[in-house]
Amino acid sequence: MPSKKRLLPVAGSPRVSHDAWGGRVPSYIGRRLPAVVVVVWCAVSARGWLPDSYSLPTGVLLKDGQQFDYIVVGAGAGGAPAAARLALAGADVLLVEAGGDPPILSKIPSAAMSLLGSDIDWQYKTIPNNVSCLSSQGQQCRFSRGKCLGGSTSINYMLYTRGNRHDFRDIPAPGWTWDHLQPYFLRSEGLQNLELLPESSKPFHNTTGPMRIEFFDDPENPWQSRLKKSFKSLGFPENLDVNADSQIGVSQVIGYVYKGERMSTARGYLSKRSVSVTLKVAKNTLCTGVIIDRNNIARGVTVIQGLRKLRVYARREVVLSAGAIGTPHLLMLSGIGPAEHLRSMGITVKVDSPGVGADMNDHTLPLLLALVDKTTGVNDDWIQLVSRLQYFPELIIKRSGPLTSNGITDITTFVNSRCYDFQQRRLLNVSFDGSSCELPDLQIIHAYIFKNIVPLTRPLFQRAIGFNDDVVNQISRANERYAIMVITPILLEPYSRGYIRLASSDPRVPPAIFPNYLGEDRDVQTLLRAISIIEQLVETKPFRTRNAGLLHLELAGCPRVEQDRRGYWECYTRHMTFSVYHAAGTSALGRVLDARLRVRGVRRLRVADLGALPRAPRGNTAAVSMAIGERAAEFILEDNK
Repeated sequence: MPSKKRLLPVAGSPRVSHDAWGGRVPSYIGRRLPAVVVVVWCAVSARGWLPDSYSLPTGVLLKDGQQFDYIVVGAGAGGAPAAARLALAGADVLLVEAGGDPPILSKIPSAAMSLLGSDIDWQYKTIPNNVSCLSSQGQQCRFSRGKCLGGSTSINYMLYTRGNRHDFRDIPAPGWTWDHLQPYFLRSEGLQNLELLPESSKPFHNTTGPMRIEFFDDPENPWQSRLKKSFKSLGFPENLDVNADSQIGVSQVIGYVYKGERMSTARGYLSKRSVSVTLKVAKNTLCTGVIIDRNNIARGVTVIQGLRKLRVYARREVVLSAGAIGTPHLLMLSGIGPAEHLRSMGITVKVDSPGVGADMNDHTLPLLLALVDKTTGVNDDWIQLVSRLQYFPELIIKRSGPLTSNGITDITTFVNSRCYDFQQRRLLNVSFDGSSCELPDLQIIHAYIFKNIVPLTRPLFQRAIGFNDDVVNQISRANERYAIMVITPILLEPYSRGYIRLASSDPRVPPAIFPNYLGEDRDVQTLLRAISIIEQLVETKPFRTRNAGLLHLELAGCPRVEQDRRGYWECYTRHMTFSVYHAAGTSALGRVLDARLRVRGVRRLRVADLGALPRAPRGNTAAVSMAIGERAAEFILEDNK
């Protein structure tokens, strides 16, 4: 795929403004090389050699009884925009974050996978349902969430998609249609490549928002263009902008990356000098609950900072932006939730709200692996390593080159699998069950694992994906001979629903999370259609001429694919389940919240995160969460005039 510098520009596209915020390598090399890169990167950054450097706010030491106008809990995709906008309006704002600053590795786009399961990941464990994640460690589906400034925008894969406009059509609260939300998407967006998009894209984008975004740098991987050719040979249209008129088709998507570095909300919102000098940020500070008085008015929050347990107060409002897991956890700890459950935990009920923690829904996928690019030379590993070393100077000095890309992950395909004709092997604009072909039920994304990377970095790989030893052993053995393309069909219309409950009244104990992935068989049927499409994808000419093929793992209790193809893939899907960490619905509008994001039954308490949406939108969710944070700040300022 051409880099952003080599894309065909569209002439005459003016800038649009909607916002005034203007043989195997020795193992010791595999272990130490990433550390060397990070050390050099840190040294270069510290000496100020990198242009456009930025600084995050310094942390504050809280005092018991301290007062602020507003307290925002959680510095992620929703909380950072909300806190920043309130601070810019002149308010005295405290932002409480359980983690600290994101590490230097978080800045490097190609290092995204290494952040999963790391110290800046909450690493939530979930309750097994015996029909999904069967090959994960303990059969537990892990749920990753960022634990640092920027939240999950500091550890995710940085893809910028907004979902489908129809996702906001049936929200049970007035004022939450696509037309209502679009201005808030635009308010945060600072697109740097508008001239590279079609003329028709102009009304859908803004160039001046705080979140500067671009096309990723060219990874110099030929599979980018091969993937596009393969999908197009199956009738998939090329879509130059999935955030414009239509999502459907294969696309190179824009990312939350700017000048070679990740663009998290910590960088986009909190590093602005006009914000960082006024906003008070309590880092490494765990919020343990909301202080609610006898009149059901939120007065502040309780926190643990270091070894100190403190109470801090809000003169006006408290905003919970702890995410679809953390926010319902805090609400229940504060006495807002299903009354019977709260009493069983010894918590005084402030509001009987059955919707808190209920109806959890999330995008999920089965991890499919295609064996590609087999190599047989004795020195292939050394040649590959040396060829990658040439990119480090670009990364460190210029902040450009393949290591500032996210590999081939920016090649994304949206499709309604009900509109794919498996006999003709073509995507048609005709639905076979009456559904709209413009509403995707799948998003297919990809990643590329160079030969021998898994054996060299096995602990890191296993920590990131969470699969058991047997599966990792099989992948590792295959990777000794082949490069591996990870092909992941993401389920965008999950029918399965789970829930979140308290595991203890102790706020330091993580909540009990039961996501119930693939609990509805309809979800498995959709994924089986996805796998059939991918099987045909791997049979297209770009794959076939390179003798590429899917890796059929041997999984406990699964038939062999040669004996029972459908039975094998259904079993495979239940074993190789993986969350996309896009959970929604756990503090939903119309059930827990009113149309202005206020918690029903409690005054001066709002929610500003993805849990407010009844269901996850069709696509990556960072942009939606930021729009919710932007809108929450506007509601608060309007209501507190």
